[in-house]
Formats: sequence, structure tokens, C-alpha cells
Amino acid sequence: MKKLFFGLTFLILILLGAVYALLFTSTGNTIVASIVESKVNKEQDINFKINKFLLTTKEIEFDSTIDDNSNIKIIGDLSLFSKTIDIKFDINIKDLSKLQRFTNQKLNGSFSTNGSFKGDSVLAKLEGSSDVFKGKATYDIDFENFEPANILFNMKNAKIDEILHLIDKPRYAMGNLDINANISNAKLEKLNGKILTKITNGLVTNSLVNKDFNTKLNEKLNFKGTIKTDLEPFKALSKVDVYTSMANLFVKKADINLKNMNIKSDYFLKIDDLSKLFDVTQTKMRGNIGVAGDIKKDKDLLVNGYSEILEGKLKFKLLNNDFSANIDNIEILKVLHMLYYPEIFTSKTKLRLDYNIAKENGDLTGSLINGQFKKNEYSTIISSLARFDLTKEVYENIDLKSNINKNIVKSTIKMKSKLSQIEVNPSTIDTKNSIIDALVVTQIKGIKFDTKITGDLANPSVKVDTKKLLESGAKQKVKEKIQDTIDKKLGDKAGNILKGFFK
Repeated sequence: MKKLFFGLTFLILILLGAVYALLFTSTGNTIVASIVESKVNKEQDINFKINKFLLTTKEIEFDSTIDDNSNIKIIGDLSLFSKTIDIKFDINIKDLSKLQRFTNQKLNGSFSTNGSFKGDSVLAKLEGSSDVFKGKATYDIDFENFEPANILFNMKNAKIDEILHLIDKPRYAMGNLDINANISNAKLEKLNGKILTKITNGLVTNSLVNKDFNTKLNEKLNFKGTIKTDLEPFKALSKVDVYTSMANLFVKKADINLKNMNIKSDYFLKIDDLSKLFDVTQTKMRGNIGVAGDIKKDKDLLVNGYSEILEGKLKFKLLNNDFSANIDNIEILKVLHMLYYPEIFTSKTKLRLDYNIAKENGDLTGSLINGQFKKNEYSTIISSLARFDLTKEVYENIDLKSNINKNIVKSTIKMKSKLSQIEVNPSTIDTKNSIIDALVVTQIKGIKFDTKITGDLANPSVKVDTKKLLESGAKQKVKEKIQDTIDKKLGDKAGNILKGFFK
């Protein structure tokens, strides 16, 4: 038994000696450096070279290069037995794309940082600064049991286009980004801290956005914003204010679950001048609008919204790609004014829209209530030819059905008053080119005629089939002449008898 004990002890000592000789002597260091260098170069197919590697029980020095354009240096005291460390580091990578094999993500640009790491296994501190995204950053991190605890991070004047370039995205925007973080506990279950993010001098790169997203941005699109984030256990709660030359977005509380990345948030979107949306909608508009609602994101995306607009109410829901909306009591005359369309009709709405954003098609159905024509070219023609004032007719309930297929809207309309009936079946509107093609079938006191409306929506051509109207006008004149003769020649009694017969 003694021989076995001494034999095992001797074997352990030999192994420890071999490990010590391999790890903590100059000869061992050279062997380790050669093995690591060969392994990295073989698997990653890069020119990784260790210029100097020194590791003893009290100190460490490491100097390496990657493809002769990047350098990593580490030097200082390292005690494995007392578990203490006091080192300085200097990392300068001129071409991040060389690290793609390590990161599994293509990176661009350069990165440099230097600082120190000092402490023991119970408490240690990492301090440093960095030139990143053409800005300046500093960091101060406390480690407890080798886990990050308190974190102070400050970044000034980082360039947004450089951030996009680093992660291999086109430079869709330019601007400055400042981040100030003060995290008193970084453990997810005890998370506590604040992060302030500011964006200034933002500018969208129209040419790149137009190319990749098939948009037609022409005017400068500037933006700036502030994000204030409070960290709580498993949560990040953010208040967001974003201002752009097109619209402004405000969020009082965005709740992000850091375990499953589910999101709950309110929002308020304010557009002070709808004409600024032309580059996005390709539709000329005027006026303003405010939309409030909430957003939920888990396995699905759900957006609810509400707006009081044009004397009425708009309520909508977006579930992934399916959009639905109820449009109640909105004044059509104001809609026409907002869209720069001829202001020829007034009524209130009770409409339902169902639309798929991905397929770009859907249906608009419902009714217009208490509709009435305003004086326009169409009503003037009717008045002159049929001696009928269309503007005095009230259409209590107008049925509307529209199908939307991308930029083509096809509609059928049925409207009836006491003395007239109008049907459109169907009309076609090209919203992209602002063109209308519609056939309007009208009946007035039993006289039926057609009206063709074509051309530019803002100033369409209106052509009436005047044959029946002229016939109707001639009959009316004969009727009036007969009535006038009866009144003058036959007196009241005979005249009333003949009038009744004529009627």
C-alpha cells in the first residue's frame, strides 16, 4: 500500500512539474504559443502570429498580430495562486472583416481600445477607453465573482453611418449618437440602472433607402430623438421622443421583457403637415393628424390606433399584415379637401376597411349618410339641361363598395333621394397616377342619362349624354306652354280639370 501511495504521489508531482514546465517556463511558453498559433491559422485561415508570450506564476505578457494590420497587447501581473490580476491591455484592429471567422458576422471598419483590469476573484475592475464609430467611449465595470455588477458607460459623438457600416449594413442614415449608462446591478434578476440615449443631426440617405426599399424620397428627412430607459429585474422601460421633418413620435412607456423580448408600448404619432408625407405616400395631402394607440409584440405584432379626425373618428387594428379600420362620422367634404380632390359632395361616413399590407389589397364597404352635392360642373350641367337643382337633393343612405388592389381602386355606389337616383358601377381610380374613369347613371324624375367622368382627379373631364336631357327639356317647355294657355284662356274650373288630366 505504501508503494502504491508513494507511486501515485510521484506520478502527480511529475505531472505537475510537466504542466509547470509547459505553462510557466520560457520553453513551455514557446511551445504553447506555437500550438495556439498553428491551431488558429489552420482553422480560421488567417495570418495570426504571436510575437511574444510570457506566462509565469506572477506575470503575463502577450503580443500578437492578425494579418499584419491588427495588434493585441496584454501585460501585467497575474497570480494564479492568490487569484489576483493587475494588467493593462491595448487592442488595435484596423480591419474588422478579418475577424468574421471568429464572430460569424461580417464586420467592417476598425476598432481600438485600451485600459486596465485589476482585482481578485471577489472584486475586480475593468476600466478603459475606445475609439469607436469615429466617436469616443469610456467604460468602468465592476466584477463580483467574475460577473459584471456595476457598469458605467459613456459614448460621445458616435456616427450612425459608421455603426451601420460596422454591422455590414448600407449607410441608410447619418447623425450623432450619445449613450450614457449607469447600471448599479447587471444581473438580470436584480437588474437596476438607467440609460440615456440621444440622437442629433440625423439625416436619412435618400438614395440608398430608395434603392433598397423601393421608395421615392426626395426632400431631406431630418431626425433627432431621446430615449430614457429605466432597468428593472428582467425589464427595460423606455420613454421615447423622436422628432423628424415628416412626423413626430412619442412613447410614454415601452415595456421590454428581456427574457423573451416581448414588447408592450403606447405611442402617439403627430403629423403637423400632411404635405410632408408626399414622398412616402405619393399622394398630395394637406392638414394635420394625431394618432394614439398601443403596440404588443410577442409571437405576433398587434398595433391598435385611434384618431379624432375631420369631425369624426378613426379606429384601426394591425395584426401582422392584416389591417382593419372603422371610419365613423368623418366629413367627406373635408376628406376631399385634404386630398386636393374637387369638393363636390358632403356627407358623414360609416365605413369599414379590411386590407392586407403584404398583398396590397382589400375592401372598403359601408355607407355615406345624409349626402348632398355641392355646386360643381356636374350639377351645373344637370341644372342647365334638365332644369333640376341637384344640390337640393338629400341622399339619406349611400351604399359604397370598393376593392383596392395596390394603386387601383374599383368602386360601386348606389344613392337615392326623393326625385333622383344615381349609380356608379363601377368606377376606377388610379391613386398612383391620380386618374379616374367612371360611368355615372342618373335618373331624375324618370329621365335616365349617363355621365362619363375621366382624367385627372383634381380636374376631371365630365361628359353628359345630352340627348335624353334635351328631349326632357323640350317636353318640359311644351308642358309649361300648355299650362300657361290653360290658365289664360279657360279659367280656373276648366283649367283645373285639364291640368289634372295632363298630370
